[in-house]
Amino acid sequence: MTAAETGEMRDTTVPPEARRRLGQVADALIEAGAGLPSGTQAGVHTDLLDQVVKARPDLVPPLLRALDELGPALDLAAVERLAERRPELHEVLTLVVAGGYLMSPRVAALLKYPFQEAKIVDPREITVVVGEGLLDLVAERAPLYRLPPDSPSERRP
Repeated sequence: MTAAETGEMRDTTVPPEARRRLGQVADALIEAGAGLPSGTQAGVHTDLLDQVVKARPDLVPPLLRALDELGPALDLAAVERLAERRPELHEVLTLVVAGGYLMSPRVAALLKYPFQEAKIVDPREITVVVGEGLLDLVAERAPLYRLPPDSPSERRP
């Protein structure tokens, strides 16, 4: 059942004032230099924000809270204070800015960032992949997983 079917619709619009404030924060975090655009020059607060919101609408409410928590100062010091006071909001703010910035085709081209490319592995060639040692590091490391909070105590380390 979708959110629309249950009547639980979230507002995923970012008001113009919040976009303006996000632009100021983006420029504080990502200044223009070395041939790369600043956050606002890349469009972090406009088209790229729309792409981020489309991919992660759940980020809108905490993003708006983060922008409110910053107060009137929208400089790097304010962002660092937010990281100390409300790390979960700082994480959302920096995720939106950095994620949006890297979604820019211009930025990606300048950084020579190819985005994620799907690599199709033919199951018949798995012996070649194993033989080349591509999975050795994965096989050697310890298992990486988290038990859910309600898992039985006998399963906890």
